[in-house]
Amino acid sequence: MQTTASFTQQDGLFIDGNLHAFIDQQLCKQTTLTSEDVYQALATLVDEFGCQCRKNKHEDDNTLDVQTLLHAYQVEHAHPHCHVDAQTTTAVLDEYCCQVPAIIVVALMDTLSGTPSNEDDAQAIYQRAAQLTNRPCMYRIAFNNENAA
Repeated sequence: MQTTASFTQQDGLFIDGNLHAFIDQQLCKQTTLTSEDVYQALATLVDEFGCQCRKNKHEDDNTLDVQTLLHAYQVEHAHPHCHVDAQTTTAVLDEYCCQVPAIIVVALMDTLSGTPSNEDDAQAIYQRAAQLTNRPCMYRIAFNNENAA
């Protein structure tokens, strides 16, 4: 693992130093996974879903910065701004220094923290994150109950 001024390189990804510390010191302590397992799962998710998520991205400058992402997970897991498919994050860069779509990072963090999500078009990412980490899938289908009073 190599570390630069603000990013840590691991498994072909560049992870913001603050996010790296959060994953190591908080998320991994909630699970039975090592940080190496988490980063390997993240790298696999980026390989498998990165291109698809980028194709669905609508706005060039719609980014989710690392502080927003960290704040969302440190304050009662209330993170409505993290669940937007079109966003990318400056917290994780791939091997080509391209921003990794936020939904990939968020899906893994949701899976590790046990935070449910019903983000549109993200079910496959959540299912794969659960499979890679041997955790329950946190994706929940939102039903519209037309018969409800």
